[in-house]
Amino acid sequence: MKCPNCGNRTSVEIDIHSEGFSAEESPVKECGECGLVWRVRIVKGEPEIDIIKAGKKGK
Repeated sequence: MKCPNCGNRTSVEIDIHSEGFSAEESPVKECGECGLVWRVRIVKGEPEIDIIKAGKKGK
């Protein structure tokens, strides 16, 4: 998946099991380039990017 901050395609899936925070349908990802932590969740049928931790500025 492409990082929404820097566009890099190197991401790591993070396994977090806090209630309501992460689910199999919207896994948390971390960009290996800029450090952004995010997930994509579906809200009213539309994908929405949920930024959990800001990364370094994009390119």
